[in-house]
Amino acid sequence: MMIVAKMDGRVVQVIKVAHTVAFSDETGWVMVCFDFEQQERRKQNFKWVPASTRFEWVREYCFGE
Repeated sequence: MMIVAKMDGRVVQVIKVAHTVAFSDETGWVMVCFDFEQQERRKQNFKWVPASTRFEWVREYCFGE
């Protein structure tokens, strides 16, 4: 099971939620993957976004059932 969300018209996978990150003094971050349907993920397809980002929707996604 994974968490997916719609952001800026694209469906992304929520990878991780963190209170703090090394590159910013601000708190509240969400790591998303823009190509979660691909078998071979590349690091440039992951991005940290502020937790204040508005998602159109967030859902649990079950596959293979």
